[in-house]
Formats: sequence, C-alpha cells, structure tokens
Amino acid sequence: MVKNYFKVAIRSLMRNKVYTSINIIGLAVGIATCVLIGLFVKNEVSFDDNVLNSKQIYRLNEYVHYDGTAPSLSAAVGPPIAPFLQASHNEISNYSRVFPAVPFIYPSITLEYNGKKIKTDQIACTDTSFADFFNVKFISGNKANFIKTQNSITLTKSLAHKLFGNESALNKTIVLHKSDTSATYFVVGSIIADMPQNSHMQIEGLLPIPDEFLKGYLGDNYGILLGPTYVKIADNKNIAALEQKLTKSIHIKNTGIDIRLQPLSQIHAQSVDINYDYYNYNKIDGKYINIFIIIALAVFLIGCVNFINLTIAIAGYRGKEIAIKKIIGAKRTQIVLQVLTETLVSVLMALFIAVGLIAAFLPALNKLVNRELTMNTLYQHNNLLLFAAILVFTTLLAGAYPAILISSAKINKALKSKVLFGSSKSSLRNVLVTGQLVIAVVFMISLIVITQQLKYLQQKDLGFAYTQIIKIPLDTKAAEKLTVVRSDLAKINGVVDVTNGYMELGGNGGLYGIDYKAPNGEAKHISVNMENAAPNYIDFFKMKLIAGETFNKNPSNQYLINETLAKQIGYANPVGKQINLSGGFDPGVIVGVVKDFNYSNLHSKIEPLIISSVDMPVWQTQLYIKVLPANISGTLKVIEQTMKRVTDDDQFSYEFMDEHFKQVYQSDQQVSTMIAIIGGLALFISSLGLLSLAAFVALRRKKEIGVRKVLGASVINITATLSKEFVNIVLIAFIIASAIGWYTMNMWLENFSYRIAIQWWMFVFAGILSLTIVLITISFQTIRAALANPVNSLKNE
Repeated sequence: MVKNYFKVAIRSLMRNKVYTSINIIGLAVGIATCVLIGLFVKNEVSFDDNVLNSKQIYRLNEYVHYDGTAPSLSAAVGPPIAPFLQASHNEISNYSRVFPAVPFIYPSITLEYNGKKIKTDQIACTDTSFADFFNVKFISGNKANFIKTQNSITLTKSLAHKLFGNESALNKTIVLHKSDTSATYFVVGSIIADMPQNSHMQIEGLLPIPDEFLKGYLGDNYGILLGPTYVKIADNKNIAALEQKLTKSIHIKNTGIDIRLQPLSQIHAQSVDINYDYYNYNKIDGKYINIFIIIALAVFLIGCVNFINLTIAIAGYRGKEIAIKKIIGAKRTQIVLQVLTETLVSVLMALFIAVGLIAAFLPALNKLVNRELTMNTLYQHNNLLLFAAILVFTTLLAGAYPAILISSAKINKALKSKVLFGSSKSSLRNVLVTGQLVIAVVFMISLIVITQQLKYLQQKDLGFAYTQIIKIPLDTKAAEKLTVVRSDLAKINGVVDVTNGYMELGGNGGLYGIDYKAPNGEAKHISVNMENAAPNYIDFFKMKLIAGETFNKNPSNQYLINETLAKQIGYANPVGKQINLSGGFDPGVIVGVVKDFNYSNLHSKIEPLIISSVDMPVWQTQLYIKVLPANISGTLKVIEQTMKRVTDDDQFSYEFMDEHFKQVYQSDQQVSTMIAIIGGLALFISSLGLLSLAAFVALRRKKEIGVRKVLGASVINITATLSKEFVNIVLIAFIIASAIGWYTMNMWLENFSYRIAIQWWMFVFAGILSLTIVLITISFQTIRAALANPVNSLKNE
C-alpha cells in the first residue's frame, strides 16, 4: 500500500514537470536560506558555551560617570578592583584579570628562540585562575605549571609552532624583547590549544602580571581602564542587589564608577555599546541575531506558502482524476494520504537540493559575516534530527491544507468542468500571497532605508579630510623612534605629509582628567576624551579653527579644545585660559578652539575633547601618512621598507582611512547585504506564488475569458481584467508593508545619533518596483489565457 502511494505520487509529480520543478525549487531556496541563517545564528549563540560553569562567570564592567563627560559603560577596569571586591564580598569566589601586555605593561613584545624572532600583540598578562575560567585545554604541561612563576610563559599551539616549528617547546627558554635595550628570559611552562573559534577570548600567549607593575602607579590605579576582569559568583540569584553592594564598596576608592556584572554568555552579542572592549572576538550586535531569526522564519514561511499555492494551482487541473478515484471507491482519507505523500516526496527532493545550495553558498556567507562555518556542522547528530523535523513539519504545514481541499472536491462538478474547485476557496490563497508580498516589500523598504543611511554615513562631512591617508599602528617601541620615522617618511617621493596621534579615529576616545577654573572662579575637575597629536595634526586633517591658533614649536603645555568642551567650560572666548592635564603635568593654556569633528563614529554624538601635544611614546600610537594618488603601490612599497628599517620590525600593516571608516560600520553593511540577498530571495519565492495564483485565476475564469472573447474583447482588455485582481493584492500588501517598514526602520535608525529622515519616495519606489515585478511575473499566464481559443473553453457548455 505504502509503495503504491509513492509510485502514484511520483507519476503525478512527473505529469506536471514545470510546476513541480518550480514548486520544489522555491521550497528548496526557502529551506536553504533558513538553514544558512540558522547555522550563523547557532554559531553566534554558542559563543563561550565550552566554558565549564559558565553561568557562574561574569565580566566586571564599569559604568563610568565622571563629571564633564557623558556616562558610558566600559569593559576595562583597573588592576586592584577585583582583589579589593573579593576581599570585601564573599559572593566572589575567584577572579581572573586579562590585561593587554602591550603597551601599558610592556612597550612591545618580540619573542626570540635560536635567533628566530616573532612579534605579537596578542599576548595577555593574566592570573593563574585563567585556566579554570576559560576551560583551557593543555597540550603540553599541566595546570600546576600554568604561569606559576614570574618568568614563565604559556603559548598557544599556533604560536608555539611559529616559534619552535615541530620541536617541543615545553621547558624551553625564550627571550622576550620589551624594547631595543630591554630583554627578559622566560621559560615555556605549558602549551595550550588555540582558543575555540566560538570563544570571545582570543590570545596567542599568556604571561603573569608582573609584581612590579602591580605595585606601581598603574597597577594600583582604580580609575585606569586597563583590561577586562572576570569574577566567579556561585550564588547568582540576585545579581542586581550584588551590583549595588559592589558599587557601594568601590565608591570608597572611586566615586566616578559603578560596577555592572555582565554574564559570560552575553559578552559576545550584547557588548556593542560597551567601550574599551579589548577582548571580544567578532562581537556582534545582539539585536541583529533576533532580526536574522525573524528573517529566516519569514523566508521559510514564504517558501511553504508558495508550496501550498502551487500545489493548489496544480490540483485545479486534477478534477477528472480525483472524481474517478472517488467513483471507484477511494475514501477521503486515502486521497489525503496520497496528497501528503506527494508533498513528502517534493519536500524530500527540496531538502536534497537545499543541502546542495547550502554547500555552494556557505563560503560566500563566511566571507560576508567573517566566520568559519563548515558543512561538518550540518551533519552533526542534532542537525540531522533537525532536517528530519523539517521534513515532517514542512510536509504537514505545506501539505495539510491542499490535501483537505482536494479531498473535499465534489464529484459531479469535477467531472463536468474537469476543474477541481472554484472561487469559493480563493480567499485564503489571496491572503497567503498577500502575506508573501508584505514580507518581500518590507525587505525592499528596509533595504532602501539602510542603503541610504549607510550612504549618508560614508558621505557625511566628519569635520576633517581623510582621503589618500594611510594609518599605521605603532607600539611604544616604534613610537620612541617617531622623530626619525617621520623625518625619513617625509623624504619619500609620493608622501605629501606625515603626522601622528593617540586615539584611533572612528573608535573610542581615551578618557583623561583635566583641571580648570570656571568663569565664576570655581576650580573644576572633569574627565573628557583626549587626543595627543603632533603640532601639524590640525593642518594635516584640514580641521577648522574657530578661535585662536594651532600649536607652535613648543607645544608641551598648549592645548586645543573642541567646540563642545568650550561650551561646557563656559567662557565666551576660552583662548588664553589655563587648563591642565591631571597627573603631574605642568600648567597649560588653551591656545585654540577646533570646530567639532566626529572623532568617534556617527552612532554617537560628539563629546568634549582636549588635544594635547606631549612627547610621550605611549600617547603616540597612530601614524598617519598622506600620499599622492599617482603610483600608490610604489609609494607604499618604499614606506614599508622605511618602516621596517627604522623600527627594526619585520611586521608592517597599514590601512587607508576611507577603508577604515567602512570597517567602522561593517556590521551595518553586513546587515544591508544580507537583507538585499534575502529580500531578493523572498521576492523570487513570492513571484513563484504569484505565478501559481495567476495560473489558478486563469483556470477559474477560463469560461469567462471565452465569453469575453466571443463578445469581442481584445487581448489587452482581457489581460487588464485578469491583472486587476493582482494589482489589488499588491496595493493591500504595500499598505501593510509600509506601516511595518516605517516602524521597524525608525527603530533601527534610533541607533544612530546622525541619521536620515525616512522619506515618502522610499515607499513609492518599493511599491512601484513590487508592482512591476508582479506584473512581469503574471504576464505569462494572463497573456496566455487571453490568447487561448474560446472554443476550447466553451465546448463543455
């Protein structure tokens, strides 16, 4: 019996090859899209799930609210905070501090073994508890030897292979060069596996935090933002209450910070608004994960709806077949089972095609989202069960309604007209197709708005010029040679000018305390963002001075401030007023006011900024070179040779500033691209649904068309009459989609301090585009119906 069902199902599908192919392909595209997005989402939500007792681990974040600056959340905290809080609160059973080794602990790090040198900036200084916190897997050595002494080092498998090749690295002595003249010997105490790809913590090596550092100014500083610290809390039932207790304790040391506890599971996807997030590999905005889940389900639903509509359209031509089956004794249950079997075969074929599509497009997805997803994930036991669930669920979802509808057909009507059902069943089909179009039009509206916003971000005047400028990051060791570096670079043919700064334009500014007197004579101490720049910095970037002048030849006690800080200070003309950097610097004076420029990114408003020009290597970590457009490749080659020669560093990296600013909005660009691709697929699948509806309408109105032709109606008139129903569907879908699109895009734009206004033409363009695609899609069926011989449609009457 079962075998017979499958034989009949295959024969039935083969009789309608064109529609069957369209049906299966549409469903396969929907399933493939859903699974691809599912693989990405699963990877994102799996971050740090390899950590044992992860629910007990939290990252200490600081809510920074110093006077004079906008409150912000920081993932970096000072070295003494965790020990101080653990001593005061028994809820904290352990802690692990993870501080970047460069530049605040060591000026730079170059590892050497047997004359082979490797420079790396992916080494962290941490506590011995790191191995427990992050479930480190030991390849050589053991937990007992994990950075147990001040001269021990732990290497990852990758870094050990780079330095030692196939030779065993355990217990070998290596030289750690901190600068040209400073070197220390370290013993490799253990080799650990590379951190998993789904771990937010990615490092190449680990060192102990030096005792002398912890006893120094930075090591005992509660206000410095040095790096992340993790705590283990056994009883985590009331985190909000614990945060209040920790905040009350830390205010004994520093009233400008409050403590926040961020669960380990939230670090990867819920840190987009957190500053100084030094270790957070491939972090993502969590709201986009939710958006992708909704998109995946929407596309899958569109595929199923399209399958339903096409199945019903095909069944419309099966009146004689179903009637005869009923006459010879087929029960309604048997017809339902037959239709469900046909659906099962179609879904199974769609699944096989979907797997092929997934394999073909997975590399493109990896490139788009910067991930390393593999097909092996797809064949895991739980995912195979998922495919089985998709097979059963889709068969029932897409096949149940057509099966019930087909099995309920009346014998006499089917034999007379050979059409299985008429207009009484069209309402639900119209609703389903309208729903498909609503989703597709929402995608189009969203794509238009997102594209315009990204275009606005890329073209908006930031207040400084950055074309034909390359940015080179410097460590402290290279910064110590900055005078020679700048001098030699300026001599290169093709180099227009050279300057340097401290903070990364397009990133986070560095908070620093300043002291000044308000107009009423009151002494003020506030924290503001700080840039430390070369004297030619303002001219280099073509920034505008609205008062005073730029630095002169002796700028060590001269400061520039932006408009926002000038307004906050309160003087009508702040030029000449005294202002000081906290921390023992000589008294300084404001020499000029710079017109506000977007030194961060357009997600944030411009905040107060002070620009110093102090000769401190640790504050000279960004090198900028302006080059001529002619022979850029040749100029870059000479720049690379010069940098390697002067800094004695074989590693050279650079980035054009315009490309850098594109990277600032990379996650937004990724969303735009994904919506464009998925929106196109949604529209493609919806078009298949319209094709099925057009076929059904042509079949249902076959005799009407024949009568109209006999009475003299032209092909154009008949085509217009048949198309009217679809135009109404598009208009209804457009109205619904416009409301949804306006609401969702307004919410998305709220993430930007500088944003476009949603305009009427965006909706009109999406509506016209939708209508055009719909009319092109249905034209084949409507024109074909209009050209049909009326004799064939009227001969049964």
